[in-house]
Amino acid sequence: MQLLPRKMASISVLNSLALIVGFIALYGQVNGSSSLGDAGIGNLWRLEDTQDVWIEGTSNKMNTADQLLVAKSTSFQKKRFLVQFENIPAMCTSVIWAKMHISFYVSGHAGWHTPSQAPNIVRPLQVYRVNSEWQESQATSIKRTSSLNWNQPYLGSNGQVSIDANPNVLSTVTWFIGQTSSYMQFDVTGAASYWKMGGPNNGLLVLATNEDVDGTDVRFYSRRHNVAGTTPFMTVLCSY
Repeated sequence: MQLLPRKMASISVLNSLALIVGFIALYGQVNGSSSLGDAGIGNLWRLEDTQDVWIEGTSNKMNTADQLLVAKSTSFQKKRFLVQFENIPAMCTSVIWAKMHISFYVSGHAGWHTPSQAPNIVRPLQVYRVNSEWQESQATSIKRTSSLNWNQPYLGSNGQVSIDANPNVLSTVTWFIGQTSSYMQFDVTGAASYWKMGGPNNGLLVLATNEDVDGTDVRFYSRRHNVAGTTPFMTVLCSY
């Protein structure tokens, strides 16, 4: 466990939290959950991505690219992605809030498509808590492990989820046309609180509500992108 520098007491609580989150994005990946110290209203933790994969069709995509893809590019099947983080630390008394941070890379389409054939469109992205266990090296749109299927392909269809995921949307964040490469932040407090209370941590599912509409897909960096300040992580603020 690694203790990172604390912020000066004279900085306001909100500014402290913003600075801490910005700092750990630049700090990059560390080994194991990290205490970020006293945030003024509780203790802040960083949790690392332990497994992630995008699902599309019947083949596993873990080693296809160091990216996580979501939505549908013209002429291809839709994509969703799964991501799982470390467990909430035992020293966390209760969860005040939790955020997932994923680094946007680019919106993409096949090189042979013109912009009119695969236009950039706004993609509202939603996050759900996953109920079923899965393995990043085996998961596809059909299978969650090599021997077990999802109850429905893609964990659901038409922008919805099956019993493999909790039906309550944790948060919705919209990807806008022209967005630059940077971290996008999703509120996942509901999932973190559930895990802290003893529920199984099977990670999160990210999908686009207009995932069946042709256009460009949206691509984020996965944990396999070995560049500091780009990999997915969670921040969790815990009460004293």
